[in-house]
Amino acid sequence: SYINSVKYFPNYKESTITIEANCTGCETLTAKASFDGKTVGEVSAEYTGSSMVLTMKLNETHLWELGRGGLYDLELTYGEDKVYSYFGLRNVWMDGMKFMLNGKSVFQRLVLDQGFYPDGIYTAKSEEDLINDVKISMGLGFNGARLHQKVFEPRFLYHCDRLGYMVWGEQGNWGLNHAKIDALHQFLPEWIEAVERDFNHPSIIGWCPFNETWDLNGNR
Repeated sequence: SYINSVKYFPNYKESTITIEANCTGCETLTAKASFDGKTVGEVSAEYTGSSMVLTMKLNETHLWELGRGGLYDLELTYGEDKVYSYFGLRNVWMDGMKFMLNGKSVFQRLVLDQGFYPDGIYTAKSEEDLINDVKISMGLGFNGARLHQKVFEPRFLYHCDRLGYMVWGEQGNWGLNHAKIDALHQFLPEWIEAVERDFNHPSIIGWCPFNETWDLNGNR
């Protein structure tokens, strides 16, 4: 018995987190949330032969905020399988031309982060390099980045989550002719895998599947 995957759906207004879990085996799934080491919510549900959906009411409300982060720790137990995770209490949406974060209008002051490192090309030499990219950007007055032409490391996204730094997820597709079905056979499975992998990161506030694919062989 084990947990295959989970998706988190926070609700900042109700101070709840809904967990959609896909598991193997017949056990009871228990989710326990804490903030700064203090338990603030717990919920359980038994396997019913399909995906389980649990909604947990949080005793304390700590919003995920720019420049501060604010993450709840989450412990998931299913039989003998145990997963340590986290989530941010935040919702984003568009109100006309305004980007809203937890009910507040936010101007996205973003850099274009190409994820390039002189010592490792597209691989950071150390974790400090990942952290410094975020801190340097924030120190210059930016509150986020569009991650350019590659799927970034989960560890980089963790530090964005932790530090309260907005990012747009993107797929590498320079020169992709998306008008051709052969190209989509290659592109779509990888793109779906990336979105599934990074679904729960509170720092990701948008997705950019196509970039630098304009006017390719007359296709826009």
